[in-house]
Amino acid sequence: MRTIFLLTFLLTCLCIKAQNYTISGKIVNNKNKQELSNVNIGLQGTFYGSITDQNGNFRIPEIPKGDYILCISAVGYESQRQTLSIQDNINELLIEITEKPIELDQVVVTASRTERDLKNIPIAVQVISRKAIEKMQVSNMRDLLEYELPGIDFTNNGGYTKINMLGFGSKYVLFLVDGERMAGESFDNIDYNRINTENIERIEIVKGASSSLYGSNAVGGVINIITKKPSYLFNTQASIRYGSNKEQNYNLSVSSKQKWGWASLTGAYKTRDVYQLAGSNVAGYEDYSINPKVSFNLGQKLDIEANGGYFFKERNPGGIDGTKLRDRFYDYTGGLKGTYSISNKQHISVSGNYDKYDKYDYYKRLKEEEKKYENEQMRFSALYDIMIADKHSLVAGVEYFTEDLMTYMFESEGTNENRDAQTYSAFAQQDWVLNDKVTLVGGLRYDYHSQFKGHLTPRLSTMYKPSDKITLRGGYSGGFRSPTLKELYTDWYHPYGGGFQIKGNKDLKAEISNNFNLSAEGIFGRTSVTAMGQYSIIDDQIDNVWLHEDTIQYFNMGKTKIFSTELSVSHRFTDNILVKGSYTYVHNDLKKRSTTRPHTATLRLDYTSSFLKKYNPTISFSGKYLSGVDIYQLGNTDEIDDEAGIITEEEDIKTHYEGYSIWRLTLAQPLPFNFSLSAGINNLFDYKAKSYSFYSSVSPGRTFYIGLKWSLK
Repeated sequence: MRTIFLLTFLLTCLCIKAQNYTISGKIVNNKNKQELSNVNIGLQGTFYGSITDQNGNFRIPEIPKGDYILCISAVGYESQRQTLSIQDNINELLIEITEKPIELDQVVVTASRTERDLKNIPIAVQVISRKAIEKMQVSNMRDLLEYELPGIDFTNNGGYTKINMLGFGSKYVLFLVDGERMAGESFDNIDYNRINTENIERIEIVKGASSSLYGSNAVGGVINIITKKPSYLFNTQASIRYGSNKEQNYNLSVSSKQKWGWASLTGAYKTRDVYQLAGSNVAGYEDYSINPKVSFNLGQKLDIEANGGYFFKERNPGGIDGTKLRDRFYDYTGGLKGTYSISNKQHISVSGNYDKYDKYDYYKRLKEEEKKYENEQMRFSALYDIMIADKHSLVAGVEYFTEDLMTYMFESEGTNENRDAQTYSAFAQQDWVLNDKVTLVGGLRYDYHSQFKGHLTPRLSTMYKPSDKITLRGGYSGGFRSPTLKELYTDWYHPYGGGFQIKGNKDLKAEISNNFNLSAEGIFGRTSVTAMGQYSIIDDQIDNVWLHEDTIQYFNMGKTKIFSTELSVSHRFTDNILVKGSYTYVHNDLKKRSTTRPHTATLRLDYTSSFLKKYNPTISFSGKYLSGVDIYQLGNTDEIDDEAGIITEEEDIKTHYEGYSIWRLTLAQPLPFNFSLSAGINNLFDYKAKSYSFYSSVSPGRTFYIGLKWSLK
């Protein structure tokens, strides 16, 4: 009897097994029949699915008999669904999908704190996708932003990089990595070398005030860098790049996605020699970084994600000084985040993040270090989001942020003193979808600063779609910026330039701003047009002024107005040719205190050949133009108006910085065995600035590079 039972059981299992089938096939572009990799294929309402390989092939095994809906989706292509009746194995299924003229459904979290499609965001957001980053072939964050965005300009500040975004300096632009703040330099900037461009999934940019969601430092805009998460069972990528001035870049990443979650490890090493520009040395560097991340799925409702990071950089100023004294930078980061799904429509997330950035003087001959700078930041937050009636959304949260700063610029009677500040915040933002054409966003944030007390920041925005092709956005955002610890407590004698004293001001008031924006977006087949304008009024703007010939001090300078407008056009002439152009104009009423170049423009032309199919090369020609600017250096002064914070000038010295443009020519060539080759010429027409100064280009002239990347999925 037992034998009969076992035979019956085995036969039943075999019958059940026989009822499971396999479907396999290939996904191609319906225009040029090119095989497409990384396309998602799945059966709706089931866990059965696959991703196409390098040759566009997929295979989904063990599917029970029945009727299904096959769903196909890929970045840059129209999603597709088709009914499929599985009665037997289906082999050599050929599916053709259509490329989207314009890609608008990238996931955005920066403007709403929750994942939303770009086309449904009532706040103007620009997204630089991974695909666009790969086409640009840049090795650092500075070049990535400067070549892609017309309204961003980088200048030299005491040998360090300083950003200007649509008329707002670095202290008004908030940089985030996966939503977390970065500890930074003593010159108001982050260290752009810390960001590994090979580990970026996309960059989300909100131009204009975002204080209602992110608080202080978000008056000029937010740049949120979203890093990669694993999407394959196992993935390894390695790349090398060599360029002029002995530039070398090495990157390695290993990742895996499992049922329990995912894990990834990325590492990078970069170096570049010192080079000469107009008789001066432009500093070289050597740095390396490592970033581990891991995520656990604890049941159906709870996800835990942990990340860490270590970064080291040695900066070589060059010349005789570089043989004796160099700068060394260390950064340590760590974070933990937990997300609990109350339901499909409600979620709670709690996170904590730590970032510590140190600077040392390194005496090369003595092999000794002396700490000169330490910036330590900690942030804890809790966030709740809910979807109401399948269309309205509400996000609410609380935050605690603390910053501690020690710098050589806080010298008082020969000693450095640590300074710190804390901010307690609560915020809420709600989207109301009134109908298919109109969406409203209302937001409110309250920040309590340990020194500057409470600030209430509102936001009101609207999105109107008169047709499927046109989207209009507009709104108002309040803003505030607390004085930085540097602006409050600096007390430092600058030994160069004849020697002078830089002093902070403990009596500074927080800046309050009112910001208005309006944008229009049109998609007409293969053409996309975006126009944007914004106007900001900043009360009690903080700037430094000369009190005497030998003293600079920070003051509230009164009211400042900044106006900017931007126009971008993208047109795909054929499946092989894409042209993108943009122009930005910026005007402020700072007059002789202004350091902004009023006109900038970018142009990009991409051509992809079609005769080699999956090995088609792409050639890109791109460039950026920046107009000239007059910079005034204040001469001797006799007196200052304490009430208005305005100095009386005896003499001004005007320096004109010429306009210039820099162009690039690049080649991307896919190769067999998952290799890809990149090569290019930077500064194609060999532009060099006539002088090395605060507001001039620091390009060394024409440079060359070549790189090789390998990927195993």
